[in-house]
Amino acid sequence: MAHLLRRQAAQAGLPLSVRELLATLAGIQETVLRYQGERGRPRARHVLTEMDETQQHLYDLYGLHAYAPKR
Repeated sequence: MAHLLRRQAAQAGLPLSVRELLATLAGIQETVLRYQGERGRPRARHVLTEMDETQQHLYDLYGLHAYAPKR
């Protein structure tokens, strides 16, 4: 599977090794922000960490928005 992902990335202009590809994808992370709500109930907001240009390109290429937290 990783080799297919690498091949798709290479065809999109991102010549990464499998190791580089997986490390780059691993850098795309979700963070949970917890804060006090208006009525005393704690609230949580799920957001993605900032991505560099390569991570953003892979995010778009693989359609990862379908799995990202909804805002």
